[in-house]
Amino acid sequence: MRFDELRTLNYVRKTTLKKDNKAQQSGFTLWEVLIVLFLMGILLTSSITHFGSASKHVRLQMNRANIQRIEGAAQLYKIDVGTSPLSVMDLVYSPEGVSGWRGPYLNEIPINPFNSEQGYELDLSARVYDSAAN
Repeated sequence: MRFDELRTLNYVRKTTLKKDNKAQQSGFTLWEVLIVLFLMGILLTSSITHFGSASKHVRLQMNRANIQRIEGAAQLYKIDVGTSPLSVMDLVYSPEGVSGWRGPYLNEIPINPFNSEQGYELDLSARVYDSAAN
């Protein structure tokens, strides 16, 4: 064999070994994958608690807005009729036997964001009694 052929053969063998070693070393180890999954789980858990508190904040704001709308409509009702409404339904539908009603004072009955089954109630001074806010 000549020196050039030997050199070429040696070069081919070295590159083959490098390729084989590189193929064996590619990819991630099990520990690396587990650490990444663990860190992703921690990030996901912290973001879920953040979004959960944001949802509660939105419901509180919506509840306050509903109470303000109802109490404002009750004041208009009291100005027109002369007495406080007995229920939130009186602000949407004309009660029987009442004169001076110029409503509807509300387009629809607001839904309680904490419990859709429980509606808002008015006390004798036309203030909203809301058990979810208390």
